[in-house]
Amino acid sequence: QARNLIKGHCATGKFQQARNLIADMRKVGLKPDHASFNCLLGEAVSAGNFQEAWSVFEEMEKSKLAPDNFTLSILMKMVRKSRSSRDAQQALSVLDRSNVNFCQDEVLLNTVLDACIHLKDARRLSRVLHSYEQSTLKPSVQAYGLIIKAYACMKQTKKCWSAWREMTQDRGIVPTEVTLSCMLDAVVSAGQVEDAVQLFGKWRQQVPLNTVIFSNLIKGFAAKGDSQRAMEMYREVKAEGLRMNLVAYSTLIDAQAKAGNTAQAQELLQQMEADDIEPNTITYSSLIKGFCLKGDLDAALQTFEKMLSKGIKADTIIYNTMLDGAVRHGRFNLAEELLQEMGNTGVEASNFTLSIVVKMWGKRRQLDRAFEAVREVVQSGKQQLDSKLCTCIISACFHNGAAKRAIRAMQEMKAWPNCDGPDSGTYENLISNLCRAGLVADAIAAATEATDLASGPGSSLKPLNVIVLGQLQKACEQK
Repeated sequence: QARNLIKGHCATGKFQQARNLIADMRKVGLKPDHASFNCLLGEAVSAGNFQEAWSVFEEMEKSKLAPDNFTLSILMKMVRKSRSSRDAQQALSVLDRSNVNFCQDEVLLNTVLDACIHLKDARRLSRVLHSYEQSTLKPSVQAYGLIIKAYACMKQTKKCWSAWREMTQDRGIVPTEVTLSCMLDAVVSAGQVEDAVQLFGKWRQQVPLNTVIFSNLIKGFAAKGDSQRAMEMYREVKAEGLRMNLVAYSTLIDAQAKAGNTAQAQELLQQMEADDIEPNTITYSSLIKGFCLKGDLDAALQTFEKMLSKGIKADTIIYNTMLDGAVRHGRFNLAEELLQEMGNTGVEASNFTLSIVVKMWGKRRQLDRAFEAVREVVQSGKQQLDSKLCTCIISACFHNGAAKRAIRAMQEMKAWPNCDGPDSGTYENLISNLCRAGLVADAIAAATEATDLASGPGSSLKPLNVIVLGQLQKACEQK
């Protein structure tokens, strides 16, 4: 009877009364069981009260009740719901310590797979999938969707196909729209777009179609750079009377923008807004990048300002897109305005931002300003600089005809404490430009240094590529 009262209180949202009943049970000599604690735990997790959930779990453990299948399923739901990595890791550590065979309970298997996929936890996913492969479990159509999704997360596309064939051919199960969508996503993500198209064609008459299914195909065509077929999928969505979603529109706009079809991309943005789907930063970033690639900085700026007028904050990526376009097309005043705006709005600069700044000052023949910008970041110690920035500095030096300064810069950047230092690409850039400048002895010295570093124990530096070595050999022969 007490258990039923606990369930009743939980069902009506009276969590504290339900919790008090546990104490009342103890007072009269009754021992709360798994069902009582799981009911409380489930209610706390559903309400997003994770601190209370851990309090219930702790009391459960003190009662010498080991987590059962229901307990673990609830904790896996917490992994999905909580924004705290601490909650997620604590829940997964409970799973690791348990002796429960989650392949004997499909509900538990599904929640474990879903949690591990959400966290992209390859280690646990591998262990769970291995246990599944050794089991005799006959998954439902819902479980097959998660199993396929898990294999895709592990980049094991062949096993995705094996699970699909087992479901559809060996067991004769007709996929749901969710399972078909999982399989299409797995196949598209593996670059097998034509296989995805064939799969869609085979099942489209038997499976209820939804926007997510079409969105996967749009994503596949966009990844291939096939903007025309991506648009064909869009027209099919409309023909089926389905409503496009944010992801599908953003992917389609990105495909058109990359293909240079900015007019088409703008029309799609207008249709998106007409469908009451609010574009996000990613949507605008794609369109702005398309305009920048075409050199239409005015249209890019108008789109950027439109985005801001809608209350959407610009992030580092979109500022970098605008900055890169401005510098590429010689709009240096615009670039400086954008940098100023970034600072005023508190948007953090990235390594790519700094690389653009170096390119800008290099193009403006103000190499000292490029070095000042980098040294300021080095001295602040707030940002870890990458090897691509090192390469960018070398390029700026040679763009300004400062070969010797490039050599000195190479030595300086090795001493920067918050820098990854030059990589093989940086050395190749230096050697190639030194050869062009006729400084063969310096090029040989740089090549020797790079080769010695690459052959050292535990070195992350790759050997110099054959093209640069060939260029060096030719420069030596001519000398």
